[in-house]
Amino acid sequence: MRSYSLHHGDCMDVMRGIEPGSVDMVLADPPYCSGGLTRSDRKQPTSTKYQTTGLDEYHHDYEGDAMDERAFTLFTMEWARLARATMRPGASALVFSDWRQLANTCDAVQAAGLVFRGIVVWHKPSARPQPNSFRSDCEFAAWATNGAIDRSPTQDAVYLKGLYTYSVEPMKNRSHMNQKPVGLMRELIGICPQGGTVLDPFMGSGTTGIACADTGRAFVGIERDAVYFDIAERRVSAAYAQGRLEL
Repeated sequence: MRSYSLHHGDCMDVMRGIEPGSVDMVLADPPYCSGGLTRSDRKQPTSTKYQTTGLDEYHHDYEGDAMDERAFTLFTMEWARLARATMRPGASALVFSDWRQLANTCDAVQAAGLVFRGIVVWHKPSARPQPNSFRSDCEFAAWATNGAIDRSPTQDAVYLKGLYTYSVEPMKNRSHMNQKPVGLMRELIGICPQGGTVLDPFMGSGTTGIACADTGRAFVGIERDAVYFDIAERRVSAAYAQGRLEL
């Protein structure tokens, strides 16, 4: 049975058509609008900001990664407000960010009406050291919920970590330059009930969809870039054809 739906379009438009209260989790990895300390750095192409020079093959550039902090915060608030309308009461949202936009992300999800619950950390042990600097080896996800959550220690309760350690995939093995490890995404969607539905408004190459297929969850993915939508469609359809993994 087909347990996923993929949408080529802008998430602002697509989410308006999703049935209210039908989503059990939102897992979003939007453009960080980062990649440097100055405005000129931020406006560089994504392949320049996020890929090492000298690679044999560069991944396709994507748009939407050059907003300043105010524009980024307003954008995040607006799409999170639309995502909240799709979520059932008590559903969780995880929104990825780097350190530069973390505070703005936390503010925006609260302004969208979600209840801010804390920060989940992705530790990347393979991050390269920097001279006379602290290593930039973590990315973050703001955790928020659509209202109150059930904290009863029932038989169905899940107990999840706040820190996850996964090395990044080598660039040559990725389908998207900012692709997250599928193992990381499998663990994070543990907050979604078994058989529930996960919404990814910024699907990219479809890694969250693969994690959903691997764990027996339904997936709704949105991607506006035609190149990455085609990649995601191939990867997600193959994962669901394979079926749930014995993890």
